[in-house]
Order: sequence, then C-alpha cells, then structure tokens
Amino acid sequence: MKKMIIKEINLISFQEERAKKIIFHPNITVISGDNHTGKSSLLKSIYWTFGADPKDLHPKWKDANVISLVKFSLEKKTYSILRKEKFFAVFDEELNIIDTFDNITNGIGPFIAELFNYRLILNNRQGESQTPPPAYFFLPFYIDQDISWTSNWASFNNLSQFSSWKNDVINYHTGIKPNEYYELNAAIRNIKRDISVLKNTKKISSDFTTKVSEQIQDEIVAVDTVQFKKEIDELLWHYDELNRKGSKLKQGILELENHKIHIEQQINVVKSTLAELEDDFEFAMEQTDSVECPTCGNIYENSFAERFFIAKDEDTCQDLLLELNFNYKKTVKDIQNEYEIYDMNNLEQEKIEEILSKKQGAVKFKDIILNEGKREMNLLMKNEISLLNNEIVNNEERIDSLKEEIQIFEDKKRQKKIKTKYYKLMQNNLKELRVLTMNEKSYKSIYAKISETGSGKPRALLAYYFSILEVMSEYSTSVFCPIVIDSPNQQDQEKANLDKMLEFIIEKKPENSQLILGLVEMDDINFEGKTIVLEEKHSLLEKRDYTEVSLKIKKLLAKCV
Repeated sequence: MKKMIIKEINLISFQEERAKKIIFHPNITVISGDNHTGKSSLLKSIYWTFGADPKDLHPKWKDANVISLVKFSLEKKTYSILRKEKFFAVFDEELNIIDTFDNITNGIGPFIAELFNYRLILNNRQGESQTPPPAYFFLPFYIDQDISWTSNWASFNNLSQFSSWKNDVINYHTGIKPNEYYELNAAIRNIKRDISVLKNTKKISSDFTTKVSEQIQDEIVAVDTVQFKKEIDELLWHYDELNRKGSKLKQGILELENHKIHIEQQINVVKSTLAELEDDFEFAMEQTDSVECPTCGNIYENSFAERFFIAKDEDTCQDLLLELNFNYKKTVKDIQNEYEIYDMNNLEQEKIEEILSKKQGAVKFKDIILNEGKREMNLLMKNEISLLNNEIVNNEERIDSLKEEIQIFEDKKRQKKIKTKYYKLMQNNLKELRVLTMNEKSYKSIYAKISETGSGKPRALLAYYFSILEVMSEYSTSVFCPIVIDSPNQQDQEKANLDKMLEFIIEKKPENSQLILGLVEMDDINFEGKTIVLEEKHSLLEKRDYTEVSLKIKKLLAKCV
C-alpha cells in the first residue's frame, strides 16, 4: 500500500509578524501543551493545507490570515503544498512550481485525487458524477477535537455538498469498493458516452437516408423560385449580422490585448521594485546597527524599524504582484474565450458562404439531378449506418466484459469478509477500551453511527476509528495518510481510561503508518518518535521563527507570479 508522510509544516501570519515551523517524526509525533497553546490550530492546519477545511477554526486564527506550507513525501517523492486562503500552489522536491489553483472543488481537489490515485466518484446534488474534494479522502485519517469525539465521519466542513455520500465513502476507504471498482465504472461511463454519440450520429444518418429515399420517387425536382429567393435573402441577412458581430469581436480582442500588455508592464515594474527591496532587505540584515554612506560619509541608523519598513514594502509588492498575476491570467483567459467566439463566428460565415455558392448553382442542377445519384447517396448512408451499428455492438460487448470484472468487487462473500473483519475488530477494541455496555446493534454495521453516552462515547468512537483504519490497512488500495488525532481526553475520562486510550492509540497504530497526536501530556507511555512541547499561551505562532519562515514563504510566493 502506498503511504504519505508529513515531514514539515510552516505557518506564518505576515500581519502579526509571527510564524511556526514544526518538523514531524515519520513514526509518531506528540504535540504536547496546556490548553490555549495552539495544539488544535496546528493539527487543523495540516489537512486544511490540502483543501480539507476542518470544523470550527478559531476566529482569531482566521483573522490572522495564516499561510501554511506542508512538506510531504509520497512513494519516495517529496512535494510541498502552500495554501493562502483559497489559493494553492504545489512544488516538487527542488521547490520548482508544479501548478497553482484558486479553488478547491475544481482546482486543488482533482489534482490531489490524481496525485494520490483517489478514484472515488460521487453524485452531487444535481445528480452529476464528480470527483469529491480532498475532505472526503482525508476523513478516516483526521480525528478533530470539536466534532470527531461526538460523531463519526464528520471531521470536515461542507460534507453535505454531496447527497447520500457516507456509505460510498466508507465502501471506498475500507476496500469494499476500492479504486479498481471506480476505475472500471469510469471506463463504462466513457464507453456509454461513446455509444450515445454513435447513436446520435446513426439517428442523423437514418433521418437523412429516409429523406433521400422519399426523394428518389420523384423523377424531377421542381424549383420554387419565390421560396428560393426568400432563402437567399435570409442567408444574406444572417451573413451581414455575423460580419458586424465579427467586427465587434475584433475590437474587443484588440482592447484585451492592450490591457494584457498594460498588466505585463505593471508586473515588470513591480518585479523590479520587489527585487530592489529584497536586495535592500538582505543588505540591511547583513549590516550592523549603523551604516556609513559611501557618497557623503555620514552615518545612518540601521535599526529594526528601518528593516521592518523595507520588509513591509516588500510584502505590499508581493501582494500586488499576486493580484496583477491573477488579473493577467484572467485577461489571457478572456482573450482565449473571445478568440474562440470569433473563430466560431468565422466558421458560421464560411458555412453561409458555402451554402450561397451551392444555391447559385442549384437552379442549374436541380432539374438534371438523376435518381441514380440519390440511390448512390442512399447506399453510402446505409453503409455508414451499418458501420455505426457494428461499433455500437462492439462497445456494448466491452461494457458487458467490464461488468463481469466489476462483479469481483460486488461479490457478496468478499464484502461479507471485510464487514466481518470490521465487526470482530470492533468487538475487541471496545473490550480493550472498557466500553462494556454498548448495544451491539449500534456498532455491528460498518456504516454505523456510533451512539453511546457519557465518557464511554469517546472511547467507543476511538474503537470505531481504529477498526476502520485496520480494515483499510488490509483491504484499501488507495494512499494511506498520516493519522492526526486531536485531544482524546474528552468527557472527563478517568485517568485509568485515558491511559488506556493513549496506550491503545500507540499500540493499534497500523504498521508503517504515521501518527500525529495532540494532547496536554503523555505521562510515561513509551513510543518511537518525538514530543514537541508548546509553551506560549494564546499564540501558536512565535516571533523567533518569523524571519526564517517569511523568507521561505516569500520566495515560493514569488514563484507563483
């Protein structure tokens, strides 16, 4: 099974001039700290960076406009992903930019699905098949402090954008309907689309053949001169309209091209200014507290404030450069759209010119067209219909073959084997976590909504999560991601129960998986990994990491423009 490892996260708020850099252990990383030291903000930011928005981000964290950069490995390749509000950028191991996106559902979402080989397809509320956003792929791997200890399969926001999604997501992650199932279904959908196109083409050909067959019965085609003149006049009027429209389109394209040149000039000016500011800032950082002017010999103060103002100007230029780049991309796209419309308009004009040319000769030829010519056309069209029928039959046979392959994953015995595996794991996990009063009906199904009361509910949910994770490690064919768990001490757990929960998490972690665990303290439980202690109250971000992280983030943002 492929796996993903989170190597590092960098968080920064330019407006607060604070940052945080965390390097994770490939096995277990414990994020320890008292309440209000930022554990949850850190853990929520991990999958947020990938486009999976968690429930209930703290308002103060939102107001800080934090930019996040996560470095991760996937099948021995290293990537970095940056998120700034709704803007995403992905980089390779050498920090060369791979692509940028400005939305989740139609941007970073499909990219993540392709990179991680996630083939799950869901139906949106309009009944259309669609690749779901990253939240649906990371759901089993994130246990959120605010919602996951009261309800399963609910860690992220906006999950209701798809109807009846939960069973499909569970089937996918547990391997009941793995990647192969959705790949085969996608192939069937593509072939069905091809068949639909072939049938439409066949219908057009059949209708044409019927009309030609009807005309073969007439010895001579009569010419209606009044109707003929009317058709010519209508074509000429339509041609003039298209010509006027083409002139307007050309003028619009010219204006957009001028606007693009204007933006390019602005970008060059800002880039030049930014380069000068970066040189000034690096020069200021290298100097002592005072600088001698090489021209006049006067001594000038090189204080933190002076450096700060340079950095502020640099930030302003950076934001302006991003905005100009977005405007440039939009203008380029607008130009492409206008050219497409212009080309379509020209194509319509050419069609009318061709029809007019044929109409000019129609009067000469209509009265001498022989039935033999129509019969020849009729024969050609029937041959085409025969070929189309053969293609349709071949494609339908391909669908039947693919459906036979799908039956492997729809086999009741195989599904029962996976569900039984879950059920036995759940029984054992509940027993080990001392959840002894839970009704069997409320957890027997792999699709169960875990219902338990009091301090037993977090332990019952933990038993469920790790039962699912264990099943995934054996049957899933998709990428196994880091398990991120926030604050298991819920509902005033007794110390003995809390210790048992922590021991359970460490011991039951699937082999070769990565665990990132946030809690107040770990006590004396041994594990292979590292502990990171957060000490500053009410602020995860710190002044001391700002310089290093800001230089890194600014360089990457510059590559995006």
